[in-house]
Parts: sequence; C-alpha cells; structure tokens
Amino acid sequence: MKKNMVYFILYIVLISELLMVIVERDELIAQEEIIRNKMLATIAEQYKEPLLLNVPEKKSDYSINQDSPKIVVMNPLGLVSDNEKKKVQYTVKLSRESRNIPNEFPNGGLTNKTTNKKYFLKVNEDGTAEFNGMFSSPGEYVFEAQFFVDRELPNYLPDFLLKELQKMVGENLNGKSKVVQFTVNVKNIGGLEKKDVQISW
Repeated sequence: MKKNMVYFILYIVLISELLMVIVERDELIAQEEIIRNKMLATIAEQYKEPLLLNVPEKKSDYSINQDSPKIVVMNPLGLVSDNEKKKVQYTVKLSRESRNIPNEFPNGGLTNKTTNKKYFLKVNEDGTAEFNGMFSSPGEYVFEAQFFVDRELPNYLPDFLLKELQKMVGENLNGKSKVVQFTVNVKNIGGLEKKDVQISW
C-alpha cells in the first residue's frame, strides 16, 4: 500500500512538471507569434510608405571647360530590400520649365542604359545615383528626375513568412517616386556677368 502511494505521488509530481513545461512552451509560442507578427507588420509598413527621391543639391553652378563633369547626387528613400536597391531605374529629363537646352543632351532624356559621353547616370549598388554633365553652353537648365522599381520582398525570410508578408503588403509591389526638379546654372569661365547699372547724382 505504501509502495502504491509512493508511485501515485511520483505520478502526480511528473504530471505537474509536464503541465508546467506545456504551459511554459505555450507561453513561449504565444510570445514568438506576437514578436513575429510585429516584425512582419513593421516590414509591411515600410513597403507601404511612399517612395521619395532626395536631391540634396537642387540648385548649383557649373563653369564651362572644366576637366570634371557637374555631378548631382540622387538618393532613393523608401527602398527596403537589397535586391530592389540594385535594380532601381532612374530617368532624368529636361523640364518644360527650362528655357535653355544643353548641347548634345539626349532628346528622350537619360536612363540607366543611356550611353552618352557628355551626359550619363552612374547608379550604385546601394541604389544611389549620380547625374554627370559636361556642359558646353551657358544657360540655366532645369531637369526632372524620377526613379522606378519593381519592389522585392526580403529574401532572408522563410517561405511561410514571405507568404504572410505578401498578404500584408498586397499584390501591387511596383513603385515610382514623385518627380523632383534640380537646376544647373552653367557659366563661362572668366565671362562677364550682367549687373544692374546704378546711377548716382
């Protein structure tokens, strides 16, 4: 009888410990789900944010006959994955507001694939880009820049999480930034600048 009582107590102890392990496991699983959902929601919000193009130097000067081109830096804001940063596509066109047209500037503007020795875009792996222009005629030139991208979800997530993230983000992942203008004021080296005439009596 005493033996049976000992076995019964041991059985109760084992059952209690097993229940504690199960409860702790369920709590851990619940916490993991909360963390996972918050992580996916945060990533999804990043993809829903508007894409913006930042051009820090919106107005700048350039002197003709320099050995180096005029460089205007462009930064894409809102890209999330490394793949989309590598595949971002840019366009730079002459604005209708520009009163002057640069010599030899391509009629359709510049893209990542434009091959022009005087005007071209250099796109880096981090998604940033540089407008390069060897201007040969004076004038104030106004350009319009924009970037396009096929959005790509992060490839470091396992498939089941990617599917959940896809549902949160939605089907349409293609995106483009708003058009941003920048101006380059090209002058002759040593050229005379027009000044207002003041007459004193």
